[in-house]
Amino acid sequence: MEQLDHKLWDEWTSFPSTNPVEDEIAGIIDGLVYKNEGTCYNFYSTRLFTVRRLMKLWSESQYQTDANEAEAIRLNHLQQKGKISFFINMPIAEKVLSHSSKFGRRTRNWNWVRGLWGSCGSLYIPKAGYHLVMRPPTANGSVERLQSILKSAGFSLGIRKKTENKELMLRDQQQIVTFLSRLGFVQSALALEETAIYRSMRSHANKLVNCDAANINKSLNAAQSQLQMIKQLEDLGLVEELPEPLKDLIFARKISPSISLKELGQSLPRPISKSTVEYRWRKLDNLLHRHLKGDGGHVLGKSRC
Repeated sequence: MEQLDHKLWDEWTSFPSTNPVEDEIAGIIDGLVYKNEGTCYNFYSTRLFTVRRLMKLWSESQYQTDANEAEAIRLNHLQQKGKISFFINMPIAEKVLSHSSKFGRRTRNWNWVRGLWGSCGSLYIPKAGYHLVMRPPTANGSVERLQSILKSAGFSLGIRKKTENKELMLRDQQQIVTFLSRLGFVQSALALEETAIYRSMRSHANKLVNCDAANINKSLNAAQSQLQMIKQLEDLGLVEELPEPLKDLIFARKISPSISLKELGQSLPRPISKSTVEYRWRKLDNLLHRHLKGDGGHVLGKSRC
């Protein structure tokens, strides 16, 4: 499943810029943790590819084309371990942070959602099930905005409260495929569909194998019990007095100790059904038990078998 994860992020980072690019920039920024440093905001991310995507979009945005804001965004060269940080000048940062408030919470701005996904979204595919999670910061209203967009689009969200944020989750495979398609990640959506089909086929195959194994074990256990019954009947000297159909059944089992009841019935001189085979074994079992109890039980003579 690691290949699917790589495919998804490759598709996100290479996705064509969609105007207005400021929407996706706002989504990326809204999904990051930041700190007010006085004259600027310091933003943090653990994803290098997210910062690269942001810089690419920034170079195409109105923020970059304004000559007075040429140094509006710059990387922090004093990096923390496992984190990448960058500064945005206070006026521009506030403009970016307020950008998403220009469209209503129920406005389905998928450019903004795509950016938010890149900065705080994750897709997990464990051995069973699917798990798409987005963890936007709660302070800037991104959680409520994202929740409204997805609910208005018909998605069934799970919400889990954490210490510092909320997790919005999709667990249904088909809804995750739809979500990825809405963001424009067609190749990743198809790959997830293929994964679901493969899982379904493998699960079905495993069930068939388990069912076959259970049936084989059941047949073997039944055959072993029948062979033990035959030995007891022989030790008691009862076999020779049995009707021919029951003798044929005993002889067939002894030469074919592992075949199923259906196969056993078809191997007789006069083939019979599985239910008739079961009926005859019950008659033999009843005969044996009556004889062992000493209640006068005797062989079946010429009665119908």
